[in-house]
Order: sequence, then structure tokens, then C-alpha cells
Amino acid sequence: MTRMISVRLDDSLVRAMDDVGRDEKLGRSEVVREAVELWLEQRHLAEKVRHHQEGYRRRPVKPEEFSRVLGSQQWPK
Repeated sequence: MTRMISVRLDDSLVRAMDDVGRDEKLGRSEVVREAVELWLEQRHLAEKVRHHQEGYRRRPVKPEEFSRVLGSQQWPK
């Protein structure tokens, strides 16, 4: 199911959107849909990063957690 919505955009943004849409052979709806999908994905990824940062703030990595792994690695000379 799709819905029609009304959005107000600056004239310069509409012109830029129309230019890109024309080059890509996309209508305004497709351009806006793709932009919203990318925006939502970006926000989702930013939330994941924030969640991981909070976890490491609550439980920071201790130096000894990786000492066994780092000690067993052989580095090129």
C-alpha cells in the first residue's frame, strides 16, 4: 500500500531533485522515496553506533582482554 503525502521544499532543492531525477530517469516520488529510505537507514545505523558506544562506556575494554591474542600474533619484521 502506498500513500500520497504533501511536502514543502525550497525551490532550489526541487530544482536539484528534478535535475538528478531527469539524469537518472526517476520521477519526483522515486527520488523522495529513495531519499527517505536512505535517511531512515542512516538513522538506524547511527542508533546502532550509539548503542555500542554506550555499552563500551558502561563496560570499557580492559587491556588484559586482548593480551593473549595480541601476544600470540607474529608481526612481520
